[in-house]
Amino acid sequence: MRYVNPLTDFGFKKIFAELPGQSLLINLLNDILAFPEPITTVRLQNLEQLPDTPAQRRMVYDLLCEDQKHRTTLVEVQWASQTYLKDRTLFYASHLLRRQGQAGTDWNYRLQPVYVIAILNHVLTKTAIQRVTLKDEANKVFYDKFGLVFVELPSFTKSIDQLETHLDQWLYFLKHAGELESMPTVFKDDVIERAFTMAELYALSDEDRRRYHNELKHYRDELNMLDSAHETGVNEGIEKGIEKGIEKGIEKGIEKGIEKGIELGRLEGLRQAVDRLVASGIPAEQAKRLVGLE
Repeated sequence: MRYVNPLTDFGFKKIFAELPGQSLLINLLNDILAFPEPITTVRLQNLEQLPDTPAQRRMVYDLLCEDQKHRTTLVEVQWASQTYLKDRTLFYASHLLRRQGQAGTDWNYRLQPVYVIAILNHVLTKTAIQRVTLKDEANKVFYDKFGLVFVELPSFTKSIDQLETHLDQWLYFLKHAGELESMPTVFKDDVIERAFTMAELYALSDEDRRRYHNELKHYRDELNMLDSAHETGVNEGIEKGIEKGIEKGIEKGIEKGIEKGIELGRLEGLRQAVDRLVASGIPAEQAKRLVGLE
């Protein structure tokens, strides 16, 4: 492995959020968002957004920027599956709209555009690129200053010889850079060649290299723990569910009893998976989200 994985928090920010990488960020955003008026400059914004009240949770974004047309774009990179990803995306977007409110009576409610890009390392809709806009019942654009884009990398299956567009090339880089030993020749003399240069492991300082490997280990451990807990919990739940279903089936019909028992057992198994994740140090609410028990 020669390059950092762009889907890690460290890797994505190293390539796109540092000053030498801002031209790469502009190029990526233009390919994904395809604005009629392309982005020419960006200004990175504070990633931590404070809540309205102390009781609410704070939000920490992956990458937030504003371009020369005052369009705000949030980029979120999601390594693992999340049950309420669409809800979270809309919640983040609504916060970016609402924070534009101004005190006093002179504000006329005019909003600047807000866009959210979610780059996913898991399957959501089985579509590599899904663009979401606000349209009316006649399929006409109702509001043109808001949009969501879901980039689903597992559903992008093109090989290096099948890349047709520059966006295809970016998706290939995002999905495969972390596993490559050398840069494919298709990227030579392209802006993405600089992305490969920014991602080279040997160019990192010793401290950055340690940070990256620690973060990568954390990601892998979390995914492995989730997969193991989920598989074990569900299997145990199904076994117990069958037993409960058979018992209920004696009274109310074997077929319906087994079906209901399996579902009860599945839920019990998921709860056991949550307990194991909590015991390993993961907060309870996060553990519930990871196994889909919210």
